[in-house]
Amino acid sequence: MEDHSKHVHEVALDVRRFFEIGESYRVFHGSSNSTRPRHGSQQNVVDISMLSNVLQVDTESHVALVEPNVPMDRLVEATLIYGLVPPVVMEFPGITAGGGFSGTSGESSSFRHGFFNDTVNSVEMILGNGDIERQDLFHGAAGAAGTLGIVTLMEVRLIEAKKLVKTTYQKVTGVSDAIAEVQSQTENPDAGYVDAIVYSKSTVPSLLAS
Repeated sequence: MEDHSKHVHEVALDVRRFFEIGESYRVFHGSSNSTRPRHGSQQNVVDISMLSNVLQVDTESHVALVEPNVPMDRLVEATLIYGLVPPVVMEFPGITAGGGFSGTSGESSSFRHGFFNDTVNSVEMILGNGDIERQDLFHGAAGAAGTLGIVTLMEVRLIEAKKLVKTTYQKVTGVSDAIAEVQSQTENPDAGYVDAIVYSKSTVPSLLAS
């Protein structure tokens, strides 16, 4: 945590400097999955690429302290060692924990656990003026695409990981039938994951995993 606190302090100083001189800046995460062209200054950059670690996995409280640039595959890799896994794991491995929190991400377990941000107990944020806040009142920051500040740390809930998962496919012949099937499966108390894939107007298999 000492290195983390040092990095956050340095980032906060950068943010405060831009705030005091009244200049905008962009946040550099180290990588991006966005394919959109980038506009604006290439000089005014706040670098948070170093915030890319799982700092702690608490096996008693079933939580993990996660920095924002940790991708989902690395987060799962770190927690599986302890037989734990985040309740919501986005399918694309390059999605980061910070991106999942700020961008409102869901997956096939979201019918039970909500969005990824619903599994986050608390966040540490740097506000636009450089102040560092750790209060859990920042629920409004979930899904706000980083507009309220820079997330620098999250406490993510964990659940026990199953060694095996049984998957059952149910073929249905239309979107309306698939919706009805998915709604029915979400009421199944044994269901851990529910999904559906649209191959065509008449081929929409649903998937139940338990």
